[in-house]
Amino acid sequence: MAHTEEVVGNVRQIGQELGLSPEELEPVIIAAWFHDTGFKKIYTGHENVSIQLAKEFLLAEGYPEDLLQVVISCIEATRMPQRPSGLLPEILADADIFHISKENFFFRKLLLRREWEMILCKRYTDHEWHLLNLDFLLTHRFFTRFGKQLLMEGQHMNERKVQKILAFYAEQ
Repeated sequence: MAHTEEVVGNVRQIGQELGLSPEELEPVIIAAWFHDTGFKKIYTGHENVSIQLAKEFLLAEGYPEDLLQVVISCIEATRMPQRPSGLLPEILADADIFHISKENFFFRKLLLRREWEMILCKRYTDHEWHLLNLDFLLTHRFFTRFGKQLLMEGQHMNERKVQKILAFYAEQ
């Protein structure tokens, strides 16, 4: 839930920086609230379940079909590797990965490592984990102007920190 709340806040921040109105951001905010709800049923491929849950809820609420399609494309944009199709899906894609630009990146990746151990039974040595994270940091690209201008700077800072950690391992 903390991640979802954070993503919703990130959507609002990115949208505000891009000059979008609350009305324009509404379907992205709804998508942000739903984007990980599929985890309650399945881990891998949870986006499909998230889309289904959003669809069922929004149709029952009489949400307009054209905006529902925007919600769906935004949730789809969080699937890895990300391939957003338009500005609104790009906003949610960037908001979902926003944390790689923040100082709490190392705490967040520790949580992800524990999650993968518990749910996927994937175990990594510290060295392997740092290599995996460096590869992600080096290959990930933000999509929005905000992401490219501001988030990428923090991403590069975290790349350098991981490279220093790996340099330490190389010296051992």
